[in-house]
Amino acid sequence: METKFNVFEILQIAEKIEHNGAKFYLKTAELFDDVEIRDTCYKLATWKAKHERILAQRRKRFSEQTGEFGTFDPNNYVLSNPHVMAGLAVFATKPGSLKEPFGRENIKEIFKDAIRRSKEAIFFYRGLKDFARDPASKETIDKIIKEENRHIRILTEQLQRK
Repeated sequence: METKFNVFEILQIAEKIEHNGAKFYLKTAELFDDVEIRDTCYKLATWKAKHERILAQRRKRFSEQTGEFGTFDPNNYVLSNPHVMAGLAVFATKPGSLKEPFGRENIKEIFKDAIRRSKEAIFFYRGLKDFARDPASKETIDKIIKEENRHIRILTEQLQRK
């Protein structure tokens, strides 16, 4: 059985990834006593939460315009629960894994980690394109990748200022 995601489902996946990112950066902020690093993590969490809201609005507009929603297929768990795919992405790390900050990093390392995570998200989305149902779904993924590339540019600029 082939799993293909529509625009609605792709946006759901992207929203969950952003939600996971916001939670990650909030938890990361708690690890640091340094005010600048904690503030940076809070800003990254806010950025992720804002992007999550934008994706949710985009998904709502898509549904209103097309009448298309997510798919329910009792024989295909992943298709019926696209948020499961988000669990495979960049912020799906478990506590204690090597991908988690330990609270000893400096501000440059936080920015480098954020850049790495955005690059991993792009890699994930490129793979997700293989599961896109139609050209509109692929176009949606391309827009998300473009936004992630923009995030990398902004984060890189911030890193260079440190």
